[in-house]
Amino acid sequence: MQSTKPPRPIGVTIIAILAIATAVIGLTFGALLITGSALLASIGLFGVGGILAGIMLVFAGIVMFIAFLWLLVGWGFLNGKGWARTLGLIFSFLGVLFAIVLVASGSYPAIVGLLIWGLTIYYLFTGPVKTFFASGPGGNPSLANPTKTNRPSFSPTSFAGPSVAGTSTGSWGTSRTNTPQTSTSHASSNTARFCNNCGATIGQGLTKCSSCGAPL
Repeated sequence: MQSTKPPRPIGVTIIAILAIATAVIGLTFGALLITGSALLASIGLFGVGGILAGIMLVFAGIVMFIAFLWLLVGWGFLNGKGWARTLGLIFSFLGVLFAIVLVASGSYPAIVGLLIWGLTIYYLFTGPVKTFFASGPGGNPSLANPTKTNRPSFSPTSFAGPSVAGTSTGSWGTSRTNTPQTSTSHASSNTARFCNNCGATIGQGLTKCSSCGAPL
């Protein structure tokens, strides 16, 4: 059964749009750097133009590579890719470190950037965002909606065997033999009696002592 993908949080959409916009700006700036390096290489500038053109070309390559990563992040955020959230967290942590360096060097307006990157990190760790990326096409649906495996339940009586006369079946099929208990108390009719007067033995059915004649 396919799990229903949760709706995309509005904050994820905003971050995706900002990431794509950053990528477009970076790619445009990289293209301008490449154009400028080509112009410097053609002019020469007393032999220095080629060196400056090479430096600008390397810098343009770095800018365009980072812009391409931002483009991937924006696309991944729109589609709920788990790796996009990971890249977003990496960029956010790097942004926090860079802002801290700027603030430490005296650039206090960088505090705004520090707060933005910090809030971005916090937002990416919230429950709805983690659920969206876990349930997206690039995530593992079982992380968001784990399915419970129903274990078969066995009733103790299901193991009980048929009862047989004279036996009773236990909860796991073990039979016990019911042995009827009978009382074995028998009154002895041959109990000897003795005379209270002389102590002689009294026979059965007598009403007086046969030795001394005392009534019983």
